[in-house]
This record gives sequence, C-alpha cells and structure tokens, in this order.
Amino acid sequence: MKLKEKHKQFVVISFARFMKLTDIIDAFIEEFEDELPPLGIPETLNVDAIMAEPLNDSELRSRSEFIAAYLKKNLKAFDEKYGKETDKKLNESALAAFDVYRKDRYIKNYRLHYIQERATHERELRQELFNQFRRLDINHRQFPEKYRDLFNQTRDEFCANYRTLNLTTSANIAQELETLYGHQKQCLFQAEDSEEATKHVTLAHQILKTLVACNTINAEQDIVDITPQDPKPLEEKK
Repeated sequence: MKLKEKHKQFVVISFARFMKLTDIIDAFIEEFEDELPPLGIPETLNVDAIMAEPLNDSELRSRSEFIAAYLKKNLKAFDEKYGKETDKKLNESALAAFDVYRKDRYIKNYRLHYIQERATHERELRQELFNQFRRLDINHRQFPEKYRDLFNQTRDEFCANYRTLNLTTSANIAQELETLYGHQKQCLFQAEDSEEATKHVTLAHQILKTLVACNTINAEQDIVDITPQDPKPLEEKK
C-alpha cells in the first residue's frame, strides 16, 4: 500500500502520542478501512454459473461414484414406492442429490479458500504497514525530517495535556510509572540490535519493580483500620 501524506501524518502523530507500533497499525486499519487494498476475490461464489458449466473428468468420476452409492442405498425404498418406475425415479433423485452435494461442496471449499486468502492478505498487509510505519518513528534513522516539527509539536501538546501536576499522590505516581513502562516496551519492540534491546529491558524491569513496590504501598494504605481510636469499656448495667 502506498501511503499518502495524510496516512504518514497519522502515523507520526500516533508515535508522538506514545502509541505502540502494533496499536498504530490497528488504529490505521480502522481509520482508513475504505482505503485499504482490496482482497481481490469476492466473498461469495457465483455457484449457479459454475453449476451451468460441463463437468470435468474428475467431477464425472465423482458423479458416477456418488450415483452408484446412492442407487445401492435407496433401491429397495424406491422399488417399494414406485414399482415399475423405480429406475426412472431413482436416477432422477440421484442426479438431483448429486447436484445438491456438488453445490454444497463448491460453497464449502470456496469458503475455506476465501478465509485462507483473507488471512494471508491481512497478514501481508499488516507486515507491509509495519515495515513502512517503523520509519516514521522519530527514533528511526530513516525518519523523514519534514515530519520532525509535527512530531515534536504533537509530543509537547500530548505531554502538556496529560502531565500529572500532583505527584505527591501514589495513584498519580503509579500512572506515570505505567506510562514510562509502556514507552520502554515500545522501544524494546522497535530495537534493531541486542545492545539496544538489553538497555530497554533493563529500564523496563526497573520501572516494573518500582511500580510493583508502589502498588504494594497503595494496597497497604487502603487497608481500613477498624480499631476504635478511644476505646472505652462498657459499664455493666446495675
């Protein structure tokens, strides 16, 4: 898929908002669903047109086998019902049954084929988008300079809108740690060598340990103390 200017800006803005590459792909597919390259095959098969075509050699053998088995299975029942017209009725019924069998088989096989082709198409599309999108991250060496201002402006606006002003509360601290942890995971997934990946793993691990400790402290603070502050013994009634 050839990206247009609006597509590239969408990706750059998404990266600036700390979105993971996989999440950007999901959002892009949802946003530009009508602009994605089509699968190339229809979802449903024109069965009637295919049924009107003459049978090939394989289908002729299949029909002979089907009719032989059908006649053997239903001869007694048709003979009891139709008597002298058994052969005629049985052959008509066998041919009609084969047409139904053939049509159902076409539909089933095509449905499986369509599902496989769609899965392959979606997988290839996501891989293609992945390869193109990763270059639109400002940390990538092939990042287009013309989008640097857009990235920085979006990043500044995002941070300004979501900056936590009060970091004295443990809930806000935990939220900021979660944001930092998510950012390190994104950087880890995009790392291009083992040294860079190790760096982000180490940072993510340190943030995760800090976050666990913070959550533990929060849980302890949330425990309600039901002990009376000024307990007084109950006086016995006289």
